[in-house]
Amino acid sequence: MSITIITPPKTDTTAMKPGHQLGVSHIDPRIKLMTGTYFSASEEWYEEPLEQGVRLILVQSGRLRCRIPGQPEQLIKGPMLCTIANGGDFTSAQVYSTDQPLRYTIVQLCDDVVDSRLGWLPELLRPRPDGDPLIMSYPAPRTIQALASQIATCQMGGPTRDLYLGGKALELAALSAQFLFGETRLREERRITSSEVERIHAARDILVSALQEPPTLEQLALRVGMNRRKLTAGFRKVFDTSVFGYLQEYRLREAHRMLCDEEFNVSTVAYRVGYSPAHFAIAFRRRYGVSPSKIR
Repeated sequence: MSITIITPPKTDTTAMKPGHQLGVSHIDPRIKLMTGTYFSASEEWYEEPLEQGVRLILVQSGRLRCRIPGQPEQLIKGPMLCTIANGGDFTSAQVYSTDQPLRYTIVQLCDDVVDSRLGWLPELLRPRPDGDPLIMSYPAPRTIQALASQIATCQMGGPTRDLYLGGKALELAALSAQFLFGETRLREERRITSSEVERIHAARDILVSALQEPPTLEQLALRVGMNRRKLTAGFRKVFDTSVFGYLQEYRLREAHRMLCDEEFNVSTVAYRVGYSPAHFAIAFRRRYGVSPSKIR
């Protein structure tokens, strides 16, 4: 099975410059995973060919309008899961909002992958070679939003990164298919808005840039313009964990990377990610099952 992985490089997300800045790592062309942020400079319609197969598009924040032949125009506003099934030579047209960046994650499944696993897709989403393409969109469940965030924040490198992201592409396709069948559709009391998603991502960026002295929950909420309750609830919806839980997991993942890839001793790594050496050893063993000195 082949997987194409396209992920954005680490950039200053506060500089909202028009266009894409993407890094590309290619493994295999039958399945493609694309994730990133798009800043539109104009609200003009853009037309492009539709790939044959099934495309699963998670819009995490931002909005666009999309036109598919034979289908009514769709307004897609994050967080939303959109699916397009296409078996012919067609094009799509879309226009992007300029007042907010579009955060997206896409899995494209080619024809032979879809044909070999017909049972895993609802009938309405199976491409028809003799018919118009089909498009459907739904509010995205929290599990899929959280998985997309894991993909976008992957810290691995080399072959391990490719293996991790390839598995996540398949996991995202499986979760999307299960959701489309209605087996695990989540009913939330209130959808999180695109503006709130942006603020949650901003809060996440603040956290990971200040591992040694992270702000308190109250300080973090104030800096992104949210109250504490909304920040806490929003973090669970976007990242499927609490603010503290995300910070702790990120610290330990970063520590594991440093111990494996860089010339630092255990105490230095502990301080760099915001732990005392004693607390770091306990947390690391609880997370990875071994002491940090064993990894080093």
